[in-house]
Amino acid sequence: MNGETLQLEIKDNIACITLNCPETLNALSMRSLIDFHASLKQVIASHEVRALLITGTGRGFSSGVDLTAPRPGLNPDDPDELLRDYFAPTYQLLKDLRIPTVAAVNGVCAGAGVSLALSCDIVLAARSAYFVQAFVNLGLVPDTGASWLVTQAVGSARATGLMLLGEKLAAETAADWGLIWKCVDDDKLMQEASAIVNKLAVGPTTTYSLIKRLMRDAKNNSLRDQILLENECQSLARKTEDNAEARKAFAEKRKPVYNGR
Repeated sequence: MNGETLQLEIKDNIACITLNCPETLNALSMRSLIDFHASLKQVIASHEVRALLITGTGRGFSSGVDLTAPRPGLNPDDPDELLRDYFAPTYQLLKDLRIPTVAAVNGVCAGAGVSLALSCDIVLAARSAYFVQAFVNLGLVPDTGASWLVTQAVGSARATGLMLLGEKLAAETAADWGLIWKCVDDDKLMQEASAIVNKLAVGPTTTYSLIKRLMRDAKNNSLRDQILLENECQSLARKTEDNAEARKAFAEKRKPVYNGR
């Protein structure tokens, strides 16, 4: 799929969505949200895809919401419509994907762009990249889930500082704080991101979906409830074909070949 604002490629069990509005540093417009949502639906409908990579063209991953792009069909008397009816369902769809997702942040990552990246399971960033909660610089409050996503990642004290000050956070510091998985040299970003998605694409896909469920619910569960959920998920994992293959491969002293089921 080559949309107006992005490119979707599906190959070898991997889907890659590349934001493609370099002239705006991949700012997110109504059109790009429509294209992105359609791409995610296509990924879900595909029985082939077992991992998803998201990145951007040019000098930025995403500079956040495009405040100047046309919004045809939106109600001018309903300023919340874009966030409520376009951003929220699209980001939730990404967050709820059963397959593992990876973001490769190649430059500026601001506002709603940060929320997009953090909605993925694993985030890598180029050393020259940076993250910024730019909302306050425009007299606005965080949206697109930023106040929740950033706080969950780095804790209240650091999240509050980022939100109130609106300052750039270097990729290396973002990795040190636990906002992202790893910071890598610029020329190694796509190589490392590709290595990760290639590994995930041949892994135990159902097990990944269960791990994602555990990590999501751990944020709110008590220890007792989380242990019960672990037991439930472990029971489901034991019944997968991939678990049977892993046990057989272990006994035969070879590398398992997973089919994702």
